[in-house]
Amino acid sequence: MPRSPESACSSPGYNQLVVSGQPDNSMEAAFSKVESRLPKTFDALEEAAKHQSTELPPELYENLHRYCTLLNLTALFSKPGAVVSFVFQINWELQNGTKGFLSELGIPEEVIAIWQKEHALGRKVIVESENVLQSLYRFQFKRSTNPDYDTFRLNKWTICNSPIELPISDVGIVPLSLPAHEVVCHILPIGPKLLLKGLLFYDAAKNSPKPVVSRLDLNPEEAEYIFDCICSSAVTEIVCSRINPEVASSIQRAKLKGIHFHKIANPESIKSAGLKNANDELRYRIVSVEEYKQFMWSFMLPGNPQPLNG
Repeated sequence: MPRSPESACSSPGYNQLVVSGQPDNSMEAAFSKVESRLPKTFDALEEAAKHQSTELPPELYENLHRYCTLLNLTALFSKPGAVVSFVFQINWELQNGTKGFLSELGIPEEVIAIWQKEHALGRKVIVESENVLQSLYRFQFKRSTNPDYDTFRLNKWTICNSPIELPISDVGIVPLSLPAHEVVCHILPIGPKLLLKGLLFYDAAKNSPKPVVSRLDLNPEEAEYIFDCICSSAVTEIVCSRINPEVASSIQRAKLKGIHFHKIANPESIKSAGLKNANDELRYRIVSVEEYKQFMWSFMLPGNPQPLNG
């Protein structure tokens, strides 16, 4: 059914951080820097859709990247993703003999040595804490803001006119990995028939921070592919301007086209995590590979099932 885009990801406690009984206002502070300039940013993008190429004012181009960063960091998958990426990074460093992240966490050298020996025997490290979803999300939110901003700043942006109305997924900005083209595509609907598309190339030489937005008129086939990507990416909600009977068939088309996204194991726990207390005390445990897989998959399920390594 039709819903306001503002209602997505607005469950009580979703955007709330409570640490040791006290509210953490990191999110509100980040949002306040972006909100005031959003109307002008969207106006500039709508105007850019009328021209082949537009150079945006630096302050609006910066605001666009900050907005994309916040959408990415507050999407439903960001909470379970924070746990998965945190644990994956620990085990990646143990596997590759590096210590940057482990040192940042303050893990003592003698503990790292023990973990490395266990890892060499085929075991893994996982993490536990009170409300681990929220505590690691808070940690990763602060740690990822600048790197995510830099990522969006290097995207090649195109404003696309669509011949069909597009929905909005509850993940906000949709990341679509296209290995065959060596690029990650970021999809952000900003109007019923207006879409912002960002391309981040594997080849860093092709990326550029220039404040230029190109225009593209999508053909029906391209628009349908984007429509299917948006619908397939949704966790629990797809927001449309009106009831759209195409949504169900779109999700089926996406499967046939090989469009896959990681899935959240327990969406309801993600929405309510902010209502529960969290703290910064982390406990680590060495487990078998099978226990490691089950731990990771208790947060995120691969959209296209495959062996989980790292």
